[in-house]
Amino acid sequence: MDIDSLYQKTISSLEQGSRALIRYSPQEIDELTQLFEAALLANDLAGLEKILCLVDHNAVDHSPWEAPILVALNKDLSPRLMVFALNCARKHIIQARFKRGTRLQFDFLETLKKLLFSSSPEVVEWTLRTIEECGNQGVFFLKDFDKIKPPPWKWFNQHQRSVREIIAMLERRWSRFEKL
Repeated sequence: MDIDSLYQKTISSLEQGSRALIRYSPQEIDELTQLFEAALLANDLAGLEKILCLVDHNAVDHSPWEAPILVALNKDLSPRLMVFALNCARKHIIQARFKRGTRLQFDFLETLKKLLFSSSPEVVEWTLRTIEECGNQGVFFLKDFDKIKPPPWKWFNQHQRSVREIIAMLERRWSRFEKL
């Protein structure tokens, strides 16, 4: 599997406005999984970016990628790579589990909780977007929202403003749970 050419093809498709979804064969899935795990072990950030992009643009969710995605989320990655990993988590962890009718694992929720306190406002924003996809299991994070709400003087930053708006939306959605 030529990761570089697939990555370039995906990026050019995205630039043209396409969704750039790829259907991999079972052999390609296995190879991509091995490359994903190897990039995580070797801490190959350039390779990891390409692999996360390809994993994110897989046409269907693939639940065996849950473990490597969790490893990636627990690594100290750049905000850009963390956003890629969070997008992969939305598709291959949250959506895959909801399709099977299983609850999210506690270690995944704990990882998201850790990312809520990231120093990068962009990572916090995308973590909140991921939490939004968790459905009612996202109530787990409700008590932490007060700790991460940005003060008014930070609202000029696009990501901080988004953090504030997403928190307000989630608090309204889950306000009935506070009374229980």
